[in-house]
Amino acid sequence: MKQAAEGMSRRNFLKGASFGAAAIAASGMIAGCSPAKSDSSKTPSNNASADANVSSWRTAPEPIDESKITETAECDVLVLGLSYAGASAARAAAEAGAKVICIEQQAEDARSFVGQGNFGHINSEFLKSRNVPEVDELDFFNNWQLRSGNRSNAKLCRKYAHEVGSAFDWYIDGLSDTEKETLAIRFFPTDPSYTVSKNHIETWPGCVGTKEYQTKLINGMANVAVETGGHIYWETTVEQLTQDSDGSVTGAIGKTKDGYVKVTASKGVAVCLGDFSGNPEMCHDLLTTVDSLVGADGDITGMGQTGTGVQVCYWAGGRLDPYQATMGGDYFYPCDAPTDPLGSSSPLWLNADGERYCNEGFGCLELAAMQGATQPNGQFCAIFDDDVETLLKAQGAWHMGMDWPNVGFDALREQMAAAVANGEGGSTGLGNKESGSTEGGEAVDKATLAGATIFAANDFETLGTYLGYKDDALKNFVASIERYNELCETGVDDDFGKESSLMFPIAKPPFYGYAGNKELGVMLVNGSGMLIDENGQVLGEDYRPIKGLFAAGNTAGSRFGTQYSTPVAGSSVAFAITQGKFTGEYMASL
Repeated sequence: MKQAAEGMSRRNFLKGASFGAAAIAASGMIAGCSPAKSDSSKTPSNNASADANVSSWRTAPEPIDESKITETAECDVLVLGLSYAGASAARAAAEAGAKVICIEQQAEDARSFVGQGNFGHINSEFLKSRNVPEVDELDFFNNWQLRSGNRSNAKLCRKYAHEVGSAFDWYIDGLSDTEKETLAIRFFPTDPSYTVSKNHIETWPGCVGTKEYQTKLINGMANVAVETGGHIYWETTVEQLTQDSDGSVTGAIGKTKDGYVKVTASKGVAVCLGDFSGNPEMCHDLLTTVDSLVGADGDITGMGQTGTGVQVCYWAGGRLDPYQATMGGDYFYPCDAPTDPLGSSSPLWLNADGERYCNEGFGCLELAAMQGATQPNGQFCAIFDDDVETLLKAQGAWHMGMDWPNVGFDALREQMAAAVANGEGGSTGLGNKESGSTEGGEAVDKATLAGATIFAANDFETLGTYLGYKDDALKNFVASIERYNELCETGVDDDFGKESSLMFPIAKPPFYGYAGNKELGVMLVNGSGMLIDENGQVLGEDYRPIKGLFAAGNTAGSRFGTQYSTPVAGSSVAFAITQGKFTGEYMASL
C-alpha cells in the first residue's frame, strides 16, 4: 500500500519535532535521580517485581551520606516540581498560611512545560460570562466514572467535579480583563446539530486555551510561595525522600550546583514530578496493556518525564495505582497523528482489509479507537465526502477534535481542493492544527508539521486505489462504503450502533480519504502513578495514607482508569491544577 501518512505518524512526530524528550524537560524531569531507600518491609508486597533484574527501578539506592549535605532548611510544606500541579499546590498552601519551600529542576528564566495549557472544566464564572451552559455536577461525575470503568477514586473525582470550576477562576485571576477576553473556548459556540450524548456517553464544551499565558500563570503561582516567606531551589534535582523510623515522610534531599540541600517539612511533601513515559523500563513494567500489545521488545514512546516522582513515592512505601492510564499507546484510529485532517471526528473508518470494524463515534476518540488496537496490522483509512462541514459540526467536544468554531474550515478546504487537482498525488497539509503549534505546546516549523495526505476521487474504486487498496481489499473497500451509505439512509447503524446524529452518508462527490499505518505504544504521557486518596495523600500497603506523603499531577493515579478519556477536553491540566490546589490547602490545614 502507499504510505499515505508516513510523513507524520504520532511516533515520527514525537521523534522528529523540535521538542524532543530533552528539550521539553518540564517540571520534575530528573535524569539519574536517587530516591530514598526504604526498609524493604515497607515496600508493598504486591508491588514487588517477581524478578528484580527485570525492573531495576524498583530497587532503592542507599541513603545519601549526611556528611555530603551542605545546606538545610525547614518549612511546613515542601513541593517537589513546579509545573501545573506543583505550582498550584505551592500557591494554595502559601495562601492558606503555610511556609512553603519548593524544589525545581529547571532554571527560573528558562521554563518550559509539557502541554498546551488547555484547561477543561465546568461551571466557572468565566464560562458563565461566555454563556456556556452549566453542567450538573453529578452528571459530570458519573460520566467521569463511567469512562474510567469506575476505577477512578470516587471521592477524589467527586471533589474534583465540585471544585474544578472555581479552580479555573482562581488560576486565571492574575490575568487582566483584556487578557481574559482573548481566551478562546474550544468547540464553542456549538452548532445546532451538536448533542451532548453520544451512545449514552456525554461530552461538554468547556476547554479553555491558556497557552499564551501559561508560563506567566504558573510562575505567578509559584512566586506566591516566595512572597509569603518561602523559598524556591531552582536548578535542583530531587535525589530522595527522608523518612522517620515509622515510615512517615519528613522531607527530601535535593542536589544543587553547589552540593546537597536537605529540607524538612513539618506538614508534608507534595510530589509533583510528572509521569514516567520517558522511562522505557518503567513503561514496559507498569503499562501492562501497552506492553502486551507491542511485546517486550516493542517501543513505548512518550513525551513525558523519567519517573522520579513515582520512584520516590514507591520507595517510601507507596502503592502503585493498579490501573495505569495512558494518553494513547493502546488504541489506533486512521492516521492517529497530531495533524489529522478531521481531528478526532467520526467519519467512516476502514481497516487494512478495507472493512469497517467499529462504531467510530462511540462516546469519544479514545473509546472508539480502542477497537483499532486488535485489528490486522497495516493501513487504516478515514473516508468522507464533500459535505465535510456538516460532519464536523455534529462532533462531540472531544480530545484532538477540530476546533472549527475558532479556526474555521478554510485550511481544510484548501487541502481538499489540492487533493482534487492532484489526483493520485494527493495533497499533504497541516491538518486541523492552527498556527503550527503542537500538543506539546512548542512551535514547530510547518515543514516538520506535515499532516496526512488527503486523496480525492469521484468514485469509490478510484479513491481506494489512490489510498493503496487492491484486489480483495479494494473490493471490500467499495462494498464497505456502499453498506455504510445504506445504513446512513435508514438512520440506524444496525452493524455497530453508531449514534444517528453522527451518521452521514458518503454521497456528495468528490469523495475523500486519508490513511495511516497502525502503530501502537505511542503516547503523549501517562496519567497514573501512585494510589492517592481524596486529599492527594499517597496510600501505603494497607491502603491507608502514608503520613507526610502527597502526590499530584501525573505522579498521582486514581484519576483516569486505564485510559485518558474525560467528558471535557483538557482535563489533564485541569485536574493537575485543581488537585494541586486542594491538596496544598489540605496540607496547610494539618
